[in-house]
Order: sequence, then C-alpha cells, then structure tokens
Amino acid sequence: MRARLSRRATNISPAEWRFGATPHGKPFLRAPLTGLDVSLSHTRGMAAAAIASGRQIGVDVESALTPRNALNVAERYFAPQEAALLRAESDPFAQTELFFAIWTLKEAVLKADGRGLARGLDSLVVNLSPPAVSSASGETYSVAQWRRGGFFIAAAACGDGADFRLEEAHAAALIDAGGMV
Repeated sequence: MRARLSRRATNISPAEWRFGATPHGKPFLRAPLTGLDVSLSHTRGMAAAAIASGRQIGVDVESALTPRNALNVAERYFAPQEAALLRAESDPFAQTELFFAIWTLKEAVLKADGRGLARGLDSLVVNLSPPAVSSASGETYSVAQWRRGGFFIAAAACGDGADFRLEEAHAAALIDAGGMV
C-alpha cells in the first residue's frame, strides 16, 4: 500500500506514510496530508486496496465460497426490492452470485461514506445493470465491480464521475527483502 501511495505522491517515500482509523474502523492517511483517501478489505485468499485523490473511497472483496444463507440475509438487511430479486432467483448458484454482487457494492459505498454498517445496508438500493447505488438521502456514488475467480470486488467513491482502474498484484510482488512494501 505504501509503495502504491508513493507512486501517486512521488515526493513521499513509502516509509513516510502513517495510517489511522475512524471510530467506525475506516482507515485514513494520518500523515503526510496529501488529499488521498484509502480503503482496505480482505477475505480468505484475497485482499483489496483502493486509493483515491480528492474524494472518499471504499472497497469490498468477498469470496463466493463463504457460506451464507443469502436469502435470509437479504430478507433481513437488504432493501425490499433487492430481497425480491433474490427470492425470484430459483437457482441456488445464481442466487449466491446475485447476493454477492449486491453485497459488495453496498459494502463499498458504506466504506466510502465512512459510517460503515452503522448506516444500515437497507439505506442503499443497488442496481446491477449498469452498476449503480442510490440512497434515500440523494447522495451520489460512482461504483464499479469486478469478478476475479471466486471473488467479487467492488469499489465506490463519493460523488459522480470517478474513473476506476483495477490493478492486480500477487503477494510475493508486494514483499521487499523480508518487509512489506
């Protein structure tokens, strides 16, 4: 993460970055102050990091292999129209895919917003084609979603017009002489 940040702020070495966390657990750059925002997510076998300039960012990654009772979770926590989409899907595999597509977009927005799950999953409504998230309060978000192997990855930024780019790296490429870069 530090090396990626230093690519964005070329006058800052990786060792200079200092991180903190909000009361809701969202990571932030404590120093140096650059106008960059960060978000992190991980699940078994995958980690995701997002960096944005001049806007709040959120990222979520989930493994489709993680056992969940998708319909029960959707009925309890999703907006009514999202739960109805899952109920209408009779194929269990397709229902799980749909669940994680919705879940990751919601989580990414909640992380970008900074309030996390305290805001409530049902406060947002996801549209998957094209990917979009709306809220009753009228806040706008730019969103993007990717599927890599058995993982769902979503990113969200506060406001319209964000341009997302996915960069992939294996853990071995992030390790430099025994220390994390």
